[in-house]
Amino acid sequence: MIHTFTSHCEWRSNEAISNSRSPRSLSFAREDTISKPGYRVRQISILRSLSANLLLPVLILFALSPSIYASGLGGYTGTSNRFTSDPLSSGTGGITLFHQTSTNSYSQNPASKAFFGQRSFDAGLVQLSLDRFIYTVNAGVPLPPTASLSIGLIAAGTKNIEARDSRGYAAGDISDTEMTYLVSFSNRFSDKLAFGLSLKLLTKQFSSGDVDLDLKGSGFGAGLGFVFKPMAGSSFALAIKDWNSSYKWKTQDIFERGSSYQDEFPMSLSWGWLQDIGTVSLALEHDYYFIDENIYRVAMMWHGIQALQVNVGMSYEDESIYPGLSARYELSWKQGPPMHIDYGFKFGTPGEGYRNYIGWGVNF
Repeated sequence: MIHTFTSHCEWRSNEAISNSRSPRSLSFAREDTISKPGYRVRQISILRSLSANLLLPVLILFALSPSIYASGLGGYTGTSNRFTSDPLSSGTGGITLFHQTSTNSYSQNPASKAFFGQRSFDAGLVQLSLDRFIYTVNAGVPLPPTASLSIGLIAAGTKNIEARDSRGYAAGDISDTEMTYLVSFSNRFSDKLAFGLSLKLLTKQFSSGDVDLDLKGSGFGAGLGFVFKPMAGSSFALAIKDWNSSYKWKTQDIFERGSSYQDEFPMSLSWGWLQDIGTVSLALEHDYYFIDENIYRVAMMWHGIQALQVNVGMSYEDESIYPGLSARYELSWKQGPPMHIDYGFKFGTPGEGYRNYIGWGVNF
């Protein structure tokens, strides 16, 4: 029987999971949960209930310095829905409220595709250290006369998590996988105003082929979004993200005296502004989480060459700046729809290096 699981990685240096939530949260971790060099590592585990003689598995977390606990997001699951997951947004500081700044904008602001007016397909992946992975795919179609529909998938997780038995010996590898299935609908009420609604099906699995473990959680979530164009070249966006999003767990089938519980995602309110100035576009976004956490993002996009768009941006979170750069190159064909290739990279926390993003898509 397994006492603890040792993870090879954490996703954010400022997202240590709180003791009150970590025994029940098999969270994927947030964007830059990499333990900083020199920080002390300790293990967190759940003791066996003497009366029930029950043994519960729990992740080993890299414990960080006390100042890191200033971030309240560490105690919450649903990181794959907050992670910068597409090439364009890696270079815009993670701004996802506008379709010009992210190919996954439909998942964060369902109204973002209302003024796009084209069918689209995009796929991408993120190259990460420590056996972490993120894959995305989505498609969108206009619904005449004024609506649009988008569907997509975000797959994320960590492989090769080392399991340990009660004596501390290796006991095989475990995988942590999150799948998010999304559908969003948007409608233009006028040439200046659009509204959108998104729904998501959430699943999370913690399993191993080496030990007897297959723990699954699932849930639903929703989001709302608005886009307002007060003047030519200007866009204001507002979105409510992860309303009622959570994982619901049931361990009765695994443990002798299992239980049911729920891990909630932190809901957030985001607003942003996009301004076109000739061949340059400026964008900003503020994400406010209802647990009193803030993230600020700014970006500049240059499209002075017809087939090339270059983006540079950064995010400010937990008193740290994380810059990034991305580019899109349009491929022209004599026949068939125009395609594009996206590439980006973003700097992570010290000791992590940077993350590589690559994507491919078509608009027609």
